[in-house]
Amino acid sequence: MQKIITFFLYTGLAVSASFGQIGGNHAFQFLDLDFNARSTALGGDFGAVNDNDINLSVVNPAAISQPMTQNVALNHAFFPAGISVGQLLLGFNTIKLGTLVTHLRYANYGRFTQTNVTGEETGQFTAGDYALGVGYGKRLNERFSIGANVNLYMSQYESYFALGAGVDFSAMYHNPESQFTAILVARNIGVQVKSFTKNNREPLPVELLAGASYKLPHAPFRFSLTLHDLNSFDLSYNDPNASPTIDEFTQDTIPVPRAGIAEKVFRHVNLGVEIVPTETFFIRLGYNFDRRQTFTFENRTTISGFSGGFGFRVKKLHVNYSVAFYSPAGTNNMLSITSNFSEWKKTAN
Repeated sequence: MQKIITFFLYTGLAVSASFGQIGGNHAFQFLDLDFNARSTALGGDFGAVNDNDINLSVVNPAAISQPMTQNVALNHAFFPAGISVGQLLLGFNTIKLGTLVTHLRYANYGRFTQTNVTGEETGQFTAGDYALGVGYGKRLNERFSIGANVNLYMSQYESYFALGAGVDFSAMYHNPESQFTAILVARNIGVQVKSFTKNNREPLPVELLAGASYKLPHAPFRFSLTLHDLNSFDLSYNDPNASPTIDEFTQDTIPVPRAGIAEKVFRHVNLGVEIVPTETFFIRLGYNFDRRQTFTFENRTTISGFSGGFGFRVKKLHVNYSVAFYSPAGTNNMLSITSNFSEWKKTAN
């Protein structure tokens, strides 16, 4: 499983999943990943916008609307060692409910060499995490809407299998005149139906997040703010084995560093800005404070925590690309392609 451990270290989940204050005790920790290029470019967990982007419907099902019907989208992240992460979405119309969006999120870790206790190779096996869901959104009035996803979670590591079920809820306020949007999301609410081993069921990584975005009326800028993990205040890590040290020159006692209130607050903050010079081209920049603090190297400057990307529309395709900097070890590159079946049908006719 070394490749899986390396992957979580690479993405920054290892610190929270293995050592942090909020991780290590949850099943299906892969749900904390970003599965679309636009959100990744804007710092992560982005969903506070109402512009019919089907890729954001997993984070914010309240944004699901009729224009997403017959939309299909593929997001795929390129990680080292043959690891692949992404999501596939499809919007379709139902007679009674209206538009639904179904999605598949995946984290496939590739093939592994299987050995016995003496190190002799006995074959190969695969490992992966998957989430299959369907979402629905409903407008309450001109400015308020609500939505929900119903999800099935699966993990398969060699012969070990885990199964879970959960729901996401979101509420959205959108003012088209002022171009202001705000959301409140509760996600991964559910249970682990089947655990990897007997009598060892773990809770899901329940998360409460809030977000807002605002587009300037006479300038091509949309600013966004996302507050994640609001149900866990302290996201910092305190080494339980650390002890005070003595200054060699002054002989003063140096206490163990601890995160202050300001750091604990800002670890919940993701910032983003979209530059929209035309209706067919977008530039995006993001900053993830928690990721920055997690991967900070003492006496070494890095760009960990920063992200960026761009998007453009060409004919019937909407393409997005993002890059997120986790650590000097590498980056996360993600590509997104979205299209609408109805547009292809019109061309065929």
